[in-house]
Amino acid sequence: MGRIDLLSGNKAVAYGVKLSRVQVVSAYPITPQTPIVEYIAEFIAKGELNAEYIHPEGEHSAIAAALAASIAGARAFTATCSQGLGYGFEVIAQAPAYRAPLLMAIANRTLGWYWSVASDYSDSMTTRDLGWIQFYAESCQECLDGVIQLYKILEDKRVLLPGMLCLDGFHLSHSSEPVDIPDQHEVDDYLPPRRIYRHTVDPTESDGYIFPVLPPSLHTKYRRIFEDIMKRAKDVIREVSREYSEKFKRDVYGLVEKYRVDNADILLITMGSMSTAAKRCIDMMRSKGIKVGLLRVRFFRPFPQEEIVNTILRNDVKALGIVDRAVIHGTSLGPLGADVISSVYTLKNKPNIINFIAGMGGDDVSVKDFEFMIGKLIGTLNKENMKETIFIERNVKIKKPSIVFKNVTYCPGSQLCSGCGASLTIRHILRILGKNAVAVFPPNCVSAAIAMHFPSNWIGIPCILANYAAAAGYARGLYRAYRYKGKKVYVTVIAGDGCTADIGLQSLSSAVECGESIIWINYDNEAYMNTGIQRSGTTPMMAWTTTTPVGPKWRGKRELPKDMISIMIAHKTPYIATASPAFIRDLEAKMRKAMKIVERNEGLAYIHIQSPCPTGWRFPESKTVEVARLAVLTGMWPLIEIDHGLFRLTFKPAKLRPISDYLRIQGRFRHLSSSEIAEIQRIVENNWKKLLELDGKRLW
Repeated sequence: MGRIDLLSGNKAVAYGVKLSRVQVVSAYPITPQTPIVEYIAEFIAKGELNAEYIHPEGEHSAIAAALAASIAGARAFTATCSQGLGYGFEVIAQAPAYRAPLLMAIANRTLGWYWSVASDYSDSMTTRDLGWIQFYAESCQECLDGVIQLYKILEDKRVLLPGMLCLDGFHLSHSSEPVDIPDQHEVDDYLPPRRIYRHTVDPTESDGYIFPVLPPSLHTKYRRIFEDIMKRAKDVIREVSREYSEKFKRDVYGLVEKYRVDNADILLITMGSMSTAAKRCIDMMRSKGIKVGLLRVRFFRPFPQEEIVNTILRNDVKALGIVDRAVIHGTSLGPLGADVISSVYTLKNKPNIINFIAGMGGDDVSVKDFEFMIGKLIGTLNKENMKETIFIERNVKIKKPSIVFKNVTYCPGSQLCSGCGASLTIRHILRILGKNAVAVFPPNCVSAAIAMHFPSNWIGIPCILANYAAAAGYARGLYRAYRYKGKKVYVTVIAGDGCTADIGLQSLSSAVECGESIIWINYDNEAYMNTGIQRSGTTPMMAWTTTTPVGPKWRGKRELPKDMISIMIAHKTPYIATASPAFIRDLEAKMRKAMKIVERNEGLAYIHIQSPCPTGWRFPESKTVEVARLAVLTGMWPLIEIDHGLFRLTFKPAKLRPISDYLRIQGRFRHLSSSEIAEIQRIVENNWKKLLELDGKRLW
């Protein structure tokens, strides 16, 4: 027998992964998906799941690594959403051709457009025509059950396609419900180990492989073959759902769930978590004698045409309300609406149809909204051949800021955490930059704090929100536009360590190599703090993070941090410096030098600033400056500059303090043994000796 526990949708997915005995996990943090892989990392660290965990630099590689693991015959898993799905789109499009049963969880979130961290289906709907199986969960229970069922479906030899488990961001991902967690032996009995087929790329077990290139004459044929696979998948889904229901003794539906559809004059069609509110509304309407039912689409791909058409015909449905959480701009339809309308096209007596577009950007779709929709559908019952689209909108009045700061670049009152090191340093950076500047922000804590102040802003210069991997690209475009117009504007990227050292490194490298005269500020809080303290390339060795937890199998991050200064030296960057919020005059001097570099069009100026984070580093918020000062005094964060190749230590303690003074004030290092602290001390001392040898020397 299993057990009942209170789980969020994200944690339910993670339990499904654990129970499915996934062998390789590869993922990159993005809200609201991130807790899924945090829970999985914790399972691995504790020894509860035996799996490889890959820490890639972005979603493009994350999805590629998971796909390749599946190609190699491992049971693989990844998770993403929104901008991450967009960044990995190339790999997602390629995946079906490999016939690899990869499972990817999508904690649905708005893609692009006006950014939102909340849920709609604009992300997963971009992939609907690529050949992935798509499942949309209504509840946390379905999140867990869906993982296990999907592996059974995807790995069936009649299918062998990748699949997505979609759960509404925050509505499901961060909401908790009682979930029945089956015992491991029950799942093992239901879900067999991954089988190896001839096309699996493993020379120890198979001599076959798929190289996904075809001559033009075969493309149409293979599209038809894949469409046949999708048709077969419908039968597999029905079988798997029935078997799961019998095995685990609970209601599990196939392609669709039918709720009170008998004799329904009005039929709502929904997907995802909004379906629960629709059911409550239908119960209320039925109690008033209004004959309305619900058909919930669980699998959007393959699309359940037969179930939809048969339900309409069997009940002589007169009005059809299709509720979409996405829109196909230019058609005045949603994706679900378009597919349903196409499915009923050949019916002799078509029901009147209203396609409702609702819940965009994470807006709640309430029982009251469904009352409104049903009211609109009732109004069509005496009409014929009617089809329209209605957007469920909110009347919101936006108040203009009452105070406008005209002559300053920084205003107090940001929503950054108390004690935030970035808040302190950025205040001084903006003051020195002045008004003739543009700030380019990739996603990070600071840009999130700007977004929270809508419609006002606490930064007094123009700001651009850049895509994570392309911050340098945005900056280059701005710089070249101003240069073409003969204008001097300080184009300044204010990025975190994730954008600088991981996902944005390729773009930054190109900008440096091409001599773009921009300023790059890397405020390094040594983890992905905006999404919840996940490991980054610059996270110190042995530090705890939520994706490098401490347990019997893991001792925090195993690797040394990525050496961004050496990388910038390799590029012969005109100006390179480190700085600290505990040494403000040093920071100010380096900022002014960086501005002179770009004024003279000499190329990129790079300043790497340590940004202590009380939340992520686990120290009292009153000790930010103390922690930053100890980092410098212990040699953990040396203050240097390299001006056109000339190396200089800008602060040299007479004697380094013990590294334990710095480590023991932070909770992220509290697990360290005396021998581990000694190892870090040795690394710091060796690095300090090398820096002393370089002091005053020209590197190029």
